[in-house]
Amino acid sequence: MAISKPEVDASNYFIDDNPAATPKHGTTVQSGWGAVAALAKPKREAGSYPTDFKVSETARLIRFLEDDPFAVYKQHWVQLPTDSGTMAWRSYVCTGSDTPGQECPLCTIAGDMPRSKAAFNVLVVSDEEPTVQILHAPVTLARQLQAAHEDPRRGPLSKYYWAISRLGVGRETQYTIERVRPTELTDEWELDAEELNAIANSAVKYDASAIYVSPHEDMVQAARKLVG
Repeated sequence: MAISKPEVDASNYFIDDNPAATPKHGTTVQSGWGAVAALAKPKREAGSYPTDFKVSETARLIRFLEDDPFAVYKQHWVQLPTDSGTMAWRSYVCTGSDTPGQECPLCTIAGDMPRSKAAFNVLVVSDEEPTVQILHAPVTLARQLQAAHEDPRRGPLSKYYWAISRLGVGRETQYTIERVRPTELTDEWELDAEELNAIANSAVKYDASAIYVSPHEDMVQAARKLVG
């Protein structure tokens, strides 16, 4: 199924989001701050699934492996009935298109408004073992990261390490991102800067193929459940 390019106006594209919403993984969306870069070929073998980075109230230390989000997309976050009669939250990447017959069912049938996400490759270094994970940033966090990246006193993103945390939930969530210099890694975090730099330089990054887009039929069924 063809997928149209996302909007390029960041003021329209990034809207408030639920920080708990995370997509599943598998196919392609667009890339970059403006979401206009060409889709890259997958860099990992099939079956290699990423871990989604969770921003918590306790500060976690990360390093951005790139200066830009590798994927920018819109996400539906809806509550649907299960076979057992209970309700469960599900996420769907919006497939909105101006091409007739290729509209997003959750937009056109259910009238649900998708919310924007920007996906970043990050090396999580405060865990027991450093690992590459995907940070799916909602609009509020994405704008903070872009501001930090473009600030000549703080950026670019990939130059330093960052301690990131959040306070609150939903639309009341507030994010804190603090730059951490290499010397602070040893003094405050008891980490080896040279060792972490070597890991970061050799890390295998995810690309837009890590963002899963559900089959059209599944989205139609979900939309019908919402209106039914």
